[in-house]
Amino acid sequence: MELMIVTAIIGILSSIAIPQYRNYITKARLTEAFLAVTPVKFGLVEYVSVNGSTAGLAGKSWSAVLKELGVATNFFGDNSRYIKNVWWNNTKSEIRVSFTDNLPEANDRYLVMRADLDSGAFRWRCLSSTTYSLALPAEYLPTSCQ
Repeated sequence: MELMIVTAIIGILSSIAIPQYRNYITKARLTEAFLAVTPVKFGLVEYVSVNGSTAGLAGKSWSAVLKELGVATNFFGDNSRYIKNVWWNNTKSEIRVSFTDNLPEANDRYLVMRADLDSGAFRWRCLSSTTYSLALPAEYLPTSCQ
């Protein structure tokens, strides 16, 4: 009887702990995405302060935009286990990050950070799957980004 109670308690605890652990591991892996976005954000701020807007980036490929911003690609692509690509979507004022197959929780999803340029200063906010269907679910975004 006592063994059954102990087994039941372990079962209940593991049913709570294992999903939380997986969520924690996914968030830790996604930290790499936020680190990859940082130089792009700084590059955009500098670009706008010099050029007045991001209009000069319109129509350029993602690699040309990164080169224009002075951002090295050593945080993603072949150099990253989880980040496939980082690019600037000039039409929507968004930085987007795509993920490799090593992060199955983010398959076919993007980390999307939208810039608010109207106020004269850059203000970034993350989009979640509730506002953009291809974005990461809010549960994977850090609290500073929700």
